[in-house]
Amino acid sequence: MNEERIQKIKKGAVVINTAPMELVDVHALEKRLEVGDITLILDHSDEMSQENINRLSKFKNCIIYPPIAYITKEAGIAKQEIFVGNIESFLKGSSTNQVN
Repeated sequence: MNEERIQKIKKGAVVINTAPMELVDVHALEKRLEVGDITLILDHSDEMSQENINRLSKFKNCIIYPPIAYITKEAGIAKQEIFVGNIESFLKGSSTNQVN
């Protein structure tokens, strides 16, 4: 999302960004947040530099969620089961969840 697109966002809009922040021109976004006429909600803060987090977190109209995937007990169990299942499949000569 470049500066031109950021400037085209309607005044009063609430922008929910679920895409990686490396796809966003943070400097242009900072300028728009400074105007104060939009609200930004984002995740993927774990993929941002501390410098960019500091630049955006100073704005009251910017809500930055921390990474919260796999924090429930059920999600943690599922993650462990997938991990063990992958190892068992590999030892049996087949692989699951393989990335080529």
